[in-house]
Amino acid sequence: MEGSLLTHIRETPEIQPLLADVRGFLNKTTPVVDGSDQDLRAYMREIVADVDALHPKVRTLSLTGIQSFAKQSAAMRAQFFMTLLKLAGAVVVLLAFLLAAVGVLIKLFRQVQSSARAHQAMSARFEAAVSSSLDAVLLVDTAGRITEFNGAAEAVFGYTRDEAIGGQMAEMIIPEEMRQAHQHGMERYLKSGQKTVIGAGRIRLEARRKSGERFPVELTVSVSEADGERIFVSFVRDITPEVQAEEDLRTARDTARQSEKAKSDLLTVMSHEMRTPLNGILGSLALIETDNLNDRQKRHLNSIAVSGELLLTHVNDVLDLSSLESRPAESEDVDFDMVAMVTAITDSLSAYATRRGNDLKATFLSEGLDRVRGNKTAIQQCLVNLVGNAIKFTRSGSVEIEVECQGGMMELRVSDTGRGISPENISRIFEEFVTIDASYDRENSGTGLGLAITKRLVESMGGEIHVDSILGEGSLFTIRVPVSPQKAPAVGGAQAQQALSRDVIPPGYRVLVVDDNQINRMILSDILQEHGAEVTEAADGFEAIGLVGERPFDLAFLDISMPGIDGMETLHRIRALDVEWRDLQAVAVTANALPRDHQTILTAPFDSILVKPIEMSRLFEVLRRVAGKSAPAADAAAADDPAHSFIARFGHDRYRAALNDLAGELEKLARDMDDSPDLSEALRAQSHRLAGSAAVLGEDKLYRRLQTIEHLSGETWSDQREGTIRALGEQAHALKGE
Repeated sequence: MEGSLLTHIRETPEIQPLLADVRGFLNKTTPVVDGSDQDLRAYMREIVADVDALHPKVRTLSLTGIQSFAKQSAAMRAQFFMTLLKLAGAVVVLLAFLLAAVGVLIKLFRQVQSSARAHQAMSARFEAAVSSSLDAVLLVDTAGRITEFNGAAEAVFGYTRDEAIGGQMAEMIIPEEMRQAHQHGMERYLKSGQKTVIGAGRIRLEARRKSGERFPVELTVSVSEADGERIFVSFVRDITPEVQAEEDLRTARDTARQSEKAKSDLLTVMSHEMRTPLNGILGSLALIETDNLNDRQKRHLNSIAVSGELLLTHVNDVLDLSSLESRPAESEDVDFDMVAMVTAITDSLSAYATRRGNDLKATFLSEGLDRVRGNKTAIQQCLVNLVGNAIKFTRSGSVEIEVECQGGMMELRVSDTGRGISPENISRIFEEFVTIDASYDRENSGTGLGLAITKRLVESMGGEIHVDSILGEGSLFTIRVPVSPQKAPAVGGAQAQQALSRDVIPPGYRVLVVDDNQINRMILSDILQEHGAEVTEAADGFEAIGLVGERPFDLAFLDISMPGIDGMETLHRIRALDVEWRDLQAVAVTANALPRDHQTILTAPFDSILVKPIEMSRLFEVLRRVAGKSAPAADAAAADDPAHSFIARFGHDRYRAALNDLAGELEKLARDMDDSPDLSEALRAQSHRLAGSAAVLGEDKLYRRLQTIEHLSGETWSDQREGTIRALGEQAHALKGE
């Protein structure tokens, strides 16, 4: 440091001359001083003079050095001060960092404390939940040892907590024959993670108590993993009471079903006994109508016939308890004359209205009501119920029926000038077994079912019923149901026969009719023969293949569902024959109405499809297409009624015999179903075959029921089996007229 300061001074321009003078003085005097004393005394005076001359220069040199030293010192102090400032800044930054680090550490410490408290609280809650759970809770490690065993588990299994902790769960609570499967499942999960019971929700198994007793449990297993350690958490519930309750419920259900069957059997017998005399009455009326009667007698007989038919309908509906309580009325849409039906009702009830001093009349506010399509039976019953009620609760007044058709809906209005209904009772009149006024009850007896049945019938048709009433002035009941007017008036029996007699098939046209149902073959064969076809019948696919192999045919009608081989396979085999006419035109005849079924059938390939029951208009259209002839110009819709068509062609006796045959086969089907717990393919095929017969004979309700049976799922069949068997038996009795 000192050397650098002197060097700095020596290098100063002002100092260098002075230093040169000093060095010259030293160089001059040093030899004299170092010499003899005599020489020193001789030069003493000169040396003193040189010293005096050099003194100002030395003084100037000293002052200059001091100034230089002062500057250097000031610079060093400034540098030191800056160093101190930098050091202070670094210290401040360090302190700030240390303070921030302390803050972070404090925050982390608090978070750790909070997490520890939360973990402690969660552990406490978990322990409280486990200890207070009504279900047995077991915690098991991967080695199968029990690590937690709550109070409910002690009560369920009979072990104390101290006995259970550390014990092997499999040996303590799992039945012996199930332990190996449990062990395999644990090993599989630990190796591959594949779960069977874990996370599968509630599973019913059997467990074992300390006493060795086995009992049913509901088990839920989940996995908890922390710090690389897995724990199996099991919730176990003793469901012995629930299982016993389910068994009791099944027993009660079976007992109830047996009781229901006994009740239904009784109702069937009652229905049979009541319908038999009614059928006798109606049959006798049908015979009387053939006699030569005057208009007044015919009107009275017609009133008796309408009333008898309605009474028979009431008996069927009321005694069919399952239908009344659990099944909606089945829709039976037919073409009918609304004007004629309403007129018949007014004629049949006119005598009753006259006895009550009432004027009964009907007004038709729309045109084209002479032919409409809808549920005639249900509409007729609703109208009779409403008109009968109006007459019953009206004296010396008027009852009017108005009929109007608007936008595909038929509106029937029945108004009266009777006593009326109070506002508080309007909401109750459609309830079952409800009669409003006690005074009227004494004069007019009734069950209180009429309006309830009417409402149910209207709703089953997709309609609605409303009532407006003023007490003391009268009531207005309005029914709106889907009824669609038809384009042309109904064609009578003679007209239909005339339309059917038209030639739609070229002479000598060879047709093969293949159907395992004899009635179906007979109907179709007679229609085709009537129009000039040469018809050959075959009862199954094998016979049809043999006939086509022997001689040519122009057209084949093939039933799709037949025993042995179906219609599609039959056509495939015919197409494979080594004959020139193997590519004859073919029409599929099926009871399956679904479009997807038709698409499958047409892949056979068939030229067209007829759906049972066969409508004449559709048959003519198919014949026009395949035979190249035009369909009849006259409307054949009336002939589309299968029952009337059958009777018109073969007579009432053959129709009755066909119904009896169908009833016998229906009873056999019911017996086969009763003997078999499952709906086998054979029973489905039998139902399909009988559905075709029912369609040909005009039994639409039976046809739809058999179609439904054919396509029922196994689960649905289990629920509906007994009711279906019972219903088939009742319909068989009805077909026989019993």
